[in-house]
Amino acid sequence: MSKWLKSLKEHIALHICLAVTFITTGIIVDIIQALLTVLVKPWRADWFRRINYYVTYCLNSQMVFIVEWWSGSRAIMFSDPAHVKKYFGKEPAMLLLNHTYEIDWLIGWVVCDRCQILGNAKVFVKKILQYAPVLGWSWKMQEIVFLERNWEKDKVSLGGQLAKLAAYPNPYWVVLFPEGTRYTKDKHKISMEVARSKGLPELKHHLLPRTRGFVASIPHLRKTMPAVYDVTVAFNPMIGNEPTVFNMLNGRPVTGTLLLRRIPMSEIPEDETKAAEWLHELYRHKDKCLENFFRTGEFNPPDNRLPEYEKFEYIELPRRYYSLINMTFWFLIICGPLVYYITGMFLSGDWTLITVAFLLVILAYVGMDRLINLTKISKGSNYGENANGKMNSIGNGDTNSKKLH
Repeated sequence: MSKWLKSLKEHIALHICLAVTFITTGIIVDIIQALLTVLVKPWRADWFRRINYYVTYCLNSQMVFIVEWWSGSRAIMFSDPAHVKKYFGKEPAMLLLNHTYEIDWLIGWVVCDRCQILGNAKVFVKKILQYAPVLGWSWKMQEIVFLERNWEKDKVSLGGQLAKLAAYPNPYWVVLFPEGTRYTKDKHKISMEVARSKGLPELKHHLLPRTRGFVASIPHLRKTMPAVYDVTVAFNPMIGNEPTVFNMLNGRPVTGTLLLRRIPMSEIPEDETKAAEWLHELYRHKDKCLENFFRTGEFNPPDNRLPEYEKFEYIELPRRYYSLINMTFWFLIICGPLVYYITGMFLSGDWTLITVAFLLVILAYVGMDRLINLTKISKGSNYGENANGKMNSIGNGDTNSKKLH
């Protein structure tokens, strides 16, 4: 990258323009989705979901643009080529993702886009986020799965939310972070204290999976969802820039590698306790794979071959031009007139207009800063900790319990 282009991508004015484009697009998307929810969904839910796919894409693909086109970052899959061709983007699936980085979800979105399913990418998130301006409102109308993290309430609402997904006319992917919160050293220490108290094997690179949401979801999806995908996202700490939104916004590329393994739904036990044990075993396996990657830069290195990955290859699906076209369109129609009018305010000599223009710029900067802060590990939730900073044991998949609720 040339020096002038590097400097351009690091310029705060362009960052503000990108943030204004995203926020304004989000408001427009919210309005369109609200109209669709009122005028179309009550009569033809299938039409609503087909149209909403493209409306949602207008917003979600702007984040993909930052990854692929603005920063030039890469998303490399380690997967079975036959499964990628036959299944990825062509069937509904639950993705079980590790929550290790600030941008693991964002690299996942890149894969969603390349598999042509980004408009139907769903996720389990805490319910309070539906009230977040712009993005939270859109998530509500995208039929994202919201959890209150109160099991008595969630076990009542979960079935209805998943039934909506099961009725989707097109394939969708729904992401579940079984760890419940982002990995930090402090949370890992507390989580492993719980593991020792339960007599469970300790994990080196993950928190203990919280099994309740997974176990409660599977019965509602088993008939319509043929598989779950085990997804492990990793960034080689010895190569490239630190994987953060801030770095990508400044045009600094990162390289994410994702292990994607398709697991037929039939392999997940129907018994609740056995399903919880299955998830714990899956995380022990993920931990070994992530250890391999950090040690060698590969999930399945020559000195520790795993038979289930015999047919796997490193695959980088080509980026699609739709995210670039979409972002260019919204950037021009939003920032073009906006820059023109704000420049006119500054040049007018009218101190009232100058003050208004200055406040608009400050507001845009604050909005951008808030968006970046949402992704930071330091801003992660305290889910799983009690008031004393200890990890709650309830819901961590006590395999000695006959019932999980």
